Amino acid sequence: MFTDVESQIESIEAIFAEATEDGLKLEEPHLFSFYFVDAEIEKLGKLGEQLEEHGYDYIGVFELEDEETDKPTGEYMLHVDKVETHTAHSLAERNVELARIAQEAGVTAYDGWEVGELEGEEDDENAEE
Repeated sequence: MFTDVESQIESIEAIFAEATEDGLKLEEPHLFSFYFVDAEIEKLGKLGEQLEEHGYDYIGVFELEDEETDKPTGEYMLHVDKVETHTAHSLAERNVELARIAQEAGVTAYDGWEVGELEGEEDDENAEE
């Protein structure tokens, strides 16, 4: 899924358009969260530490549960954050880079990203009104 830039552009642009309609100013820095999945906590922990050395905030490794049964799946998810500004193209490039890093680390999958407000950003906007 994250093996090339071009196949991602259309879906990222659609997500960005929806976020912009919801008031996100994507030309400004935002909190981007990135996720990785593997059955071995140790691999994910090492990857989190490696990414931390490259400016990511290592949030943690969490056990995944089946959505229907709430029982553990035997897999874990690494969550890292980074404050960045992205275009659809630059985020697609970041996805390819993170998928490559996951593969080199022997991690099962780079599982994707989310974008959100920086902490206090909503409060700042409301204070101006």
